[in-house]
Parts: sequence; structure tokens; C-alpha cells
Amino acid sequence: MPVTRMSMASREPDVALAVIRGLQPGFDFARDGDDAAFSFAVSHLGDERLSLDRLDLVCTARGVADPMTTFNVCEASPGMRLEVGREQLDTDRPFLYPLAPIESSWEHEARADSVRVDIDAVETLAREYFGRPGLRVRFTGSAPIDAARERHWRGVAKHMRGPGSEPEVFDHVLLRDALFRTVAAALLSDFPNDTLDLPPANDGGVATPASIRRAIAYMEEHISEPIGLVDIAAASRLSPRGLQDAFRRIVGVSPTQYLRSLRLSAARADLLAADLVHRDTVSAIAHRWGFTHVPRFAAAYRTEYGENPHETLAR
Repeated sequence: MPVTRMSMASREPDVALAVIRGLQPGFDFARDGDDAAFSFAVSHLGDERLSLDRLDLVCTARGVADPMTTFNVCEASPGMRLEVGREQLDTDRPFLYPLAPIESSWEHEARADSVRVDIDAVETLAREYFGRPGLRVRFTGSAPIDAARERHWRGVAKHMRGPGSEPEVFDHVLLRDALFRTVAAALLSDFPNDTLDLPPANDGGVATPASIRRAIAYMEEHISEPIGLVDIAAASRLSPRGLQDAFRRIVGVSPTQYLRSLRLSAARADLLAADLVHRDTVSAIAHRWGFTHVPRFAAAYRTEYGENPHETLAR
């Protein structure tokens, strides 16, 4: 999946309109005031499954837009007013754009930070996890479920706009996949939707030592690839829930914890073999093995091996 980047600014309304329509279908706006007060800036980073967008429009205006073609969670500047039909969205909190036409208005300036995820990609994960081939994800509200879920989403979005948006992170397929899975899971757990009461798939398969061996062999073989619980479960011939239960009972940890341990071991091998002449760093090695947050990587590494990664690198 190719990564696309864009960053630009202009004082030309026609330029702004053309660029914004590439991010928000059918967008149009009517301004109040003179052209001299107008400016806009936009940035975009993403691939076909996940993207980060930032928009800043300096003007007073009213806008309209067609329904979004992605799941899009936005944090907007104070004073922005968004309406879907007769419903006014609460823009003081993170909000999920409904898949419906939207009207907007603002005074002086409109700023918005958005995290977008592809609808088909999210539904594919949900279908596999819940074991329902025809499942469609339908959101029943635009605001987070409660204050705790709002804090969780803000934390995920903050990470996306911080370490997750660093070029070397988003360019790495393992890291990008981890970010997508994190965002998709947060979206489904933090905003009201019709999958919240569904139990994970449990197909009645019996967990055996052979099932666990197949799962471990798959993880070892694909350690450097973007894999998740659903992939590992398919290789083990169990449902995701069945694999989780079996792994905790037989191995003592979850499959994703075991995969993290494998990747920590691979990172340790790279740290021990690092060539300081070619400037191998703890950060580069952590990113290579799918750890987007270097301080958390260091803490996990220290727990696993009793020393800091910098100490291993210095040997």
C-alpha cells in the first residue's frame, strides 16, 4: 500500500476548494468578508486504510459536503457548527462524521484534525473477529460512548498525531499495520455501534497442542509481516476467541503478547548485532520490529531482559 503525503497552503479560495474536495467529497463553501482575509493550510499523511488530515481555513463561511466515504473521527476548533439534517453534532468532543450530507458554519477560523479509516478494511476485521461473513458495521451515534471512551480515543488520536505521524514510522509496513489495527479497534470500542454487544467468534473448535504449535509456527514464520490475532487464529484453525482462551490456558499469555515477545527477541538480536558505524539506533530497531512508541518499547524490553536497550546496543 503506497503512502501519500501532502502539505500546502494558499490564499486562493479556488485552490483551497479543489484540495479540500479531494479529502471531503462534494465540499463547497460561501464566504463572508473580503478575499484578503482568506487563507488555508492542509496536510495529509496516509495509505488506503488509514490517514491523518489537518485542515485550517481562515475565513467566516458556511459549508456543505456530501457523505463521507470513510469512517472519519474529527477534533474541531471551538465555535464550529456542524449539522446533519436537524441534528447538531457536539464539536466540543471528538466526533464521528455520520455517513450523510453535512452542513457547517464557522466564524474567523475553522481548524480540524481528522483520523480516517477505510470502511471496508474495518468491516473485514470485524467480520473475521466476530465470525460473521456478512457483517456490516453501523454506527448509531457520533459522540464517544462515555467519558472513559472519550479519553481512550483522545489518547489514540494523540499518539497518531505524535509518534505515529513521524515519517519513519508511517513508512514502515509493520508500524503502519499496527497503527491501523489500533485505530480500528478504538473506533469500534469507543463510538456507539451495533457490534458492541456481539460476542467474538467461537466456532467450537477444540484447542490442542497442535493448534498452539501451528499458531507459534505461523508467528515465527511471519514475524516481520503485518499480522494480527485474526491471521494467527486462522493458521491455528481456531476462532480468535478460541485461540485466545487456549493460549492463556496452555502458554500463560495471549497470542498478541507472545508475538510481542518474539519481536522483542528479534529486536534484541538486532541490538546485539548493531553496527554503530552505520548508525543503528534503538529507535530505528524498535520501529523495524513494529514498536511505534519507543519509551514503551524500552520499558517492555527492560522487563523482559533486565536491561535497557541502550545498554544492549552499547555492547
